[in-house]
Amino acid sequence: MARFIPISRSRPWESRFKMEPIDLLKEIVGERTVFAGIGNALRGDDGFGPYFINKLKERKLVPEDYLLTVEDVPENFAFPISRIEADNVVFVDAVIVEEAPAGSVIFGPLEAFEEIGEIASTHRLSLKLTARIIKETGKKVFILGVVPETTEFGRGMTPPVIRSADELVEVFGDLISEKDKSLENNPDETRSSKSRARKKEKT
Repeated sequence: MARFIPISRSRPWESRFKMEPIDLLKEIVGERTVFAGIGNALRGDDGFGPYFINKLKERKLVPEDYLLTVEDVPENFAFPISRIEADNVVFVDAVIVEEAPAGSVIFGPLEAFEEIGEIASTHRLSLKLTARIIKETGKKVFILGVVPETTEFGRGMTPPVIRSADELVEVFGDLISEKDKSLENNPDETRSSKSRARKKEKT
């Protein structure tokens, strides 16, 4: 199972930010969420983002309109992403976490990690600018990252990172199946979710 690194408890985050990663993922999966893969497949584990997005497409776990590969230039996609009708945006990227083994996974609100300085995306500056633009539209911005073993040019992804990426896809598959079953058993919740979505689109 992919090893999640929890968000620090040293700061008084909002209640939803105190969730364990899996619980937060469950909530995100239940809403309209864009996934944007950042990275360069020619730089070893920096290709994690595009790899993960491709796997989601292959499994048809998320509508393709909500799956983007932004490569090394997330800032070029800031406005297109902002125009998508969604509640959340999850950037998928390689991240640097001191003393964490390669393949370790982090997930949480981007601002939480920025404030405590626990991680650094391999595309930190462009990601920060992009997130600022997207947040102005009312969307919440998250980061799903894996700790790389190497980002050296000309290298392929390493086994620990590939393993974590594949395991994460399985986790998403399980969560989405669980959500679908819940909606089948609770049709009132399905109608309520659609109503909330329409209200958000009007605001």
